[in-house]
Amino acid sequence: MNPFNPAFGDVPKIFLDRSKQINTVIKGLEEPISPYQITFVYDLRGSGKTTFLSDISNQMSKKITGL
Repeated sequence: MNPFNPAFGDVPKIFLDRSKQINTVIKGLEEPISPYQITFVYDLRGSGKTTFLSDISNQMSKKITGL
């Protein structure tokens, strides 16, 4: 049984903790000179790319709005 489905951005039943990678990218985006200003995220279909980027977007939005 394949745990991945094309429910773009949804957290799958089996989810790897990527908080370290997410925090690294967020810190890099917040710095004026950083290699993360232009970032390519690629991997196999269903590996969590959209979820990864959604998590980054949500966390950055919370920092900006203060929620």
